[in-house]
Amino acid sequence: MNPFAATSLNEAFRQEKAYAIKTMLFVALLTLCYLSFELAFNARLLDVVGGGASQDDVHQIEISGRLLSGCAVALVVLQQLLMRRKSWLKIVLACAITIAVVYVSLQSFVNYVVDHSTLEFRRQALNVTLIQKAVVDRRVQLEGVDEDPGLFSRPEGKAFLAMFSFMAASVDKLDQKIAHAKLQLLASHVGKQAGGIQGYYDNYRTAIQEVTKKWQDYQKVGNVHIDVEAETNKRHNTAWNQYLGDLGKRGWTPSTVPVQYHDQVRRKVRKNGAPVSNQWALNDEAGFRAAIAQQVRRKSNGAKPEVKVRGQRIPFGLSLPAFIAHPALQAELREKLRLPSSVSVPHNIDKAGFQKIFDAMRLDQAAKEARKYTAPLETFAPGGSNFQLGEDATRAALVPPIALFFSMLGAMGHLGKLVFVISKITLLAFTRAPAQAADMPAPARRDGLLPKFRLLMLIPVVLVAMLWQVLGNMDNAVTQSSLYQSLTKDSLARWQAAEESSTWNVLRAHAIVNAVHVVSVGQSYAYPYNEALRVHVLRGISFGYQPETH
Repeated sequence: MNPFAATSLNEAFRQEKAYAIKTMLFVALLTLCYLSFELAFNARLLDVVGGGASQDDVHQIEISGRLLSGCAVALVVLQQLLMRRKSWLKIVLACAITIAVVYVSLQSFVNYVVDHSTLEFRRQALNVTLIQKAVVDRRVQLEGVDEDPGLFSRPEGKAFLAMFSFMAASVDKLDQKIAHAKLQLLASHVGKQAGGIQGYYDNYRTAIQEVTKKWQDYQKVGNVHIDVEAETNKRHNTAWNQYLGDLGKRGWTPSTVPVQYHDQVRRKVRKNGAPVSNQWALNDEAGFRAAIAQQVRRKSNGAKPEVKVRGQRIPFGLSLPAFIAHPALQAELREKLRLPSSVSVPHNIDKAGFQKIFDAMRLDQAAKEARKYTAPLETFAPGGSNFQLGEDATRAALVPPIALFFSMLGAMGHLGKLVFVISKITLLAFTRAPAQAADMPAPARRDGLLPKFRLLMLIPVVLVAMLWQVLGNMDNAVTQSSLYQSLTKDSLARWQAAEESSTWNVLRAHAIVNAVHVVSVGQSYAYPYNEALRVHVLRGISFGYQPETH
């Protein structure tokens, strides 16, 4: 045995062990940092998808989600490259590429899921998102859910709303089952968009003020008196000076224009507004003025100025109420206030009368909007009139549960990875150089010096599986509700009854329902801690989303 070789190998072992422990401590700290942001993001994401946020809000926070997912995968790449002692340039480049690839891949995955949804699902999603918004706004109470007014402001309620669109969109003939309530839901939504009855009243007063201004202008026009002499003098002076100026540009005066150009000059004079005859002498200013005077009289004699609205002449002398009651003005007001043709807009109105106008607007607009919810399936196909509407609704139904699922899975996976790293650090700390190190040729490969602890790789898998199993067997107020049970039962029944149903599709359906259950329950327990982490530790980081304050 060579004592020098043994000493060299023992020293190499100690160096490799120290480097491995430092590297994994560094990775553990980065993982803790990542988990802090991931869990905080998870809480914010639940606020977005379960709080009736707009599609733009969802899109903005999705960007943060994809970046965090990219960072999650980049952490794994970072650890592997550090253990292989790659240069920092290669490490940074590899991590940046990883983040970009994951970001684009997740975006492509979501687009693929949305693009490959069925036409029926798209129409269903349109109906479901309508109900979801109504539930968030507390304009409707879902039958079969505990009638707790604060349920949907709590984590389990938010998680349920996030999954509701996806679950309910799979219910057979959903549009028919909610037909009786659809018009009222749409009318309520239209009223909210108009700012409620007060906001709509403000619009009404603005429209009346605009019409009043038109009436004031209309009165001024009716009172105009045209002075023929003054108008003739004004037009004569302007036109004659222009005539002299045009001749002067060519070095002529009215008396020196060559005979062959007389007709050309007369045509130019007529074009400029003085209707002289073909026999008019070019130096006859009195005849020039007489031609203009005749034109002014012809336009003013017996004629009165007029006001037209939408091509209809409004007779003069109307009072303000009569002016507003004119059909042309009524049509203009109905267009601005989105009212049906059967409604008349009065000048003044009491509270009860205005409520009728507000209701007429809501029901008329709701009836127009409702046609989209029962439109033929082919209108939701590419190129169809409702294609974009259906695609947006499908994205609103599918993206929230997908985002929540990946966020929760990423958090659990890296929690398991953190336990794995800490366990490996602990085992390495108590590991001594192998007895056969003295017999190894020098210099030995680094990979042969440290134990692999391959079984530790099972820790993240086992931890996630155990946590998943526990959550899958737990319940909360929502998952125990008859509505939740009905939705999952209907969804499973529909997938199993599908023509293309197979063992694989049935298993996939059960897996999806199980994932929905785990996310719903898991979020209800994790949200309070995640939100506290976001608010108190990360100083209220918003991830680009600021909820509306009511």
